[in-house]
Amino acid sequence: MTFQINPTNELREICPNSKVVVMTADNNKPQSGEGLIKKLTYSWSLWLGQYRITLEFIAMVLVLFTLLRVILVFTYVDWNSVATHELIQLSIIGLRFDLLVTFLYVMPQIIRHTFFYKTPSVSRLNRTFLHFEILFTVLFIPFLCVAEFLFFDEFQSRLNYIAFEYLVYPHEVFGNIWESYPIVLLFFGIFITAGSLFVIIRKRAQNVVDIPIPKSRRYGIFFMVVFTISILWSTISMSSTKYSQNRIVNQCSGNGLYSFVFYAWSCGFDYDEFYLTIDREEANQRVQQRIITSNDHRHEFSLNPVDRTVTVHRIQRDWNVVVILEESLGSDFVGILGDDRGLTPFFDKLSAEGILFDNFYATGNRTARALEAVLTSMPPIPTESILKRDHSDNVYTLAHVLAARGYNRVFIEGGHGIFDGMRSFMMSNGFERFIELKDYEAPTFTTAWGACDEDIFNRSLIECDDLSKRNNPFFMVVLTNSNHQPFTYPSGRIDLPSEAKNRTHAVKYSDWALGNFFQKAKLHEFYKNTLFVVMGDHGARVYGSQLFPMKSYRIPVLMILPSGNGGGIRCSTLASSLDITPTIMGQLGGTYRSVFFGRDALSIAPSSGYALMQHNHDLALLQSNQQMLVLSSQKKYELFRLDTETYSLTQQQERNTRLRRDAISFFQSAHHLYYQERWFPAETSVSEQSHEIHHTHNIPIWQHNKPTTGRKF
Repeated sequence: MTFQINPTNELREICPNSKVVVMTADNNKPQSGEGLIKKLTYSWSLWLGQYRITLEFIAMVLVLFTLLRVILVFTYVDWNSVATHELIQLSIIGLRFDLLVTFLYVMPQIIRHTFFYKTPSVSRLNRTFLHFEILFTVLFIPFLCVAEFLFFDEFQSRLNYIAFEYLVYPHEVFGNIWESYPIVLLFFGIFITAGSLFVIIRKRAQNVVDIPIPKSRRYGIFFMVVFTISILWSTISMSSTKYSQNRIVNQCSGNGLYSFVFYAWSCGFDYDEFYLTIDREEANQRVQQRIITSNDHRHEFSLNPVDRTVTVHRIQRDWNVVVILEESLGSDFVGILGDDRGLTPFFDKLSAEGILFDNFYATGNRTARALEAVLTSMPPIPTESILKRDHSDNVYTLAHVLAARGYNRVFIEGGHGIFDGMRSFMMSNGFERFIELKDYEAPTFTTAWGACDEDIFNRSLIECDDLSKRNNPFFMVVLTNSNHQPFTYPSGRIDLPSEAKNRTHAVKYSDWALGNFFQKAKLHEFYKNTLFVVMGDHGARVYGSQLFPMKSYRIPVLMILPSGNGGGIRCSTLASSLDITPTIMGQLGGTYRSVFFGRDALSIAPSSGYALMQHNHDLALLQSNQQMLVLSSQKKYELFRLDTETYSLTQQQERNTRLRRDAISFFQSAHHLYYQERWFPAETSVSEQSHEIHHTHNIPIWQHNKPTTGRKF
């Protein structure tokens, strides 16, 4: 095979089965340094052959990844809080991640170049694959970079398991993106970029696609790439991005494609494999010491170590219970908790009528985490909420407790029940009815996430009236959604323009809808016999540079009792969302069966308060003395001190063995109990209990004991 370099710098096949020669036209002879560079380029192209295509792929992908990283750094990093050496580390670590991902991405192409290129038929197939690869890459990589920037704008994180979960719900997610960002303009930019790159790379690829390369050189290039991947693979991991106390810097140093695959692969991982553990019996004892009081009767032969009957020193009061979870309502929006923008006048006024908890934390930064914590009082096990996991058909909830007292139970939301597995979970675990978007005949206003807050509250009033006509008390959970991107709402409700899409306007509208609901509810008969809990499900956004963004986790909780009891009281005991159920039961009085890890925030000593939280793969236990221990998925831990003025964390060097072992106990025990399907009261014989200890975490060992309340058929 012979090639000629003609004046247009193109390689053309002129004779088969002959050696390679290089010819330069007289009018294109090198006359300067530029000509020498061209000649070297020609020689390099002939030496690399079709591997030059791969090299250009690598260069293009690396340039786009680097450009994205630079944009993220300049957009989101607070330069005043970052040292020069951290930026250098960011660049080095980021380049290593990008190289690993890029080499893995082009590996199929390298394999094809190395082992499948010889015969004419394979050559034609190579060209087909090559054109497809060029087209796919020039579309996919720019699209990935834009998608990752939008994700970072929302979560200030590289692609993680949330992105993986969102792919399951295209209607809500893509509808939200369509309403929140200039998608047409972004796609136009992507296609223009992709088209330009396709034309350039395809033309250059045609020149070298059939250049023969000796077998020794092909195998040498192949093993060199494999060796490089092996070195990068063995020297970097997700823990490599945790070199700074600045969370945003750490996130910028990663690679979104790497983290996406990592979280998608590990979302169902086993706790014992990735986290620090202690002896299971010790873990059970530590949890019992933290949770069970002298007034509780522990069921000694239960398969759940905290299964107990709780006795409340208050007569049983069968009030109706309405729990309102306000989407993304963090404490930093609430006027009575320190905000001065006047965004929550109705909530602030309502606070005078109930008990305001000002030291509560969400267990996670997703609505599903809030529902899990509020209803099951289960510590957040990594990584996703149990609403979507495969051992959730028989989980003990507040709905089960109230069902035993004869309550009717209904869950109301404005979106689609399939999202995050809400409908399936609720109907399997104690609720009788689930109301979602399809049940609204003519909603006033909808977004990608469903009906607006006022529609949800109006439907709630109808349901409360209907339930109050029955002989039984009722339990209702109301989930709002207007305080979420795209931040749109009906016009004429607040003194701000409805066409402006931003968080503060959405907060003010959500507060208006809440106030409108209570103004109407007070005129209804059920109100005087109803206990209300109004709370944020989580903070507005995971923002800031901290490894664990505490300010985003602080939420308001307001409990309004019938007849104005407790009005104007403020409780500052440290607690988290999983303490809601025991606190409600503390007000309802009497006795009840419990396997809950939470405690009644109104009955414990402030010095014994604590909060359990989860952020990505990090798990945390915060104590009332502001010490906070964080467990990482690399079988490590860090100790911090929380500044309650700035909500910043300062790393501590001293050791706290007791706090570490207590933190391990909570999360380790919760993981085992969930996967052994023991998050339900169930007594057994001593021999069965002994047998249980040796069961693996994924085998149901008391299926025959499951009650049928709320089960799917």
